[in-house]
Amino acid sequence: MKLFMGMAFTCLMLGLTACQSSGSTVDGKTHQYILKQKCPALLEVDQGEVIVVTLPENPSTGYQWQLAKPVTLLKMEETYLAGESNAGMVGVPGTKTFKFTAEKIGQDDIHLVHIRPWEAKDSSMQGVEQWQCRVRIS
Repeated sequence: MKLFMGMAFTCLMLGLTACQSSGSTVDGKTHQYILKQKCPALLEVDQGEVIVVTLPENPSTGYQWQLAKPVTLLKMEETYLAGESNAGMVGVPGTKTFKFTAEKIGQDDIHLVHIRPWEAKDSSMQGVEQWQCRVRIS
């Protein structure tokens, strides 16, 4: 029952967040997004501000979220949090979180793709889930 309530709450929160057309700003310095939220055409941030992107991921399928190309003006940190599961369960999905901190003045592109790492070089990126954001740092 505890697991069900936790999952129901998570689904409700993701559903409510998905209704927003763009990301939310938490404290004036942190911009948060999920997969269904589009970044503005040009996201303007100041040095030190943070962009957090949280995406659903299930590494047991082989598909993982990764950068399509390196960022140069942003410091990137990524973490994976496995979903709750009963003992012995395998293949349980979780969430991958990317945290980008604006370090240098200029413009950079965040381009995340959901792809199997060994296919990244062979793929044309068509049909691949993607999340993109152009960022101007001042």
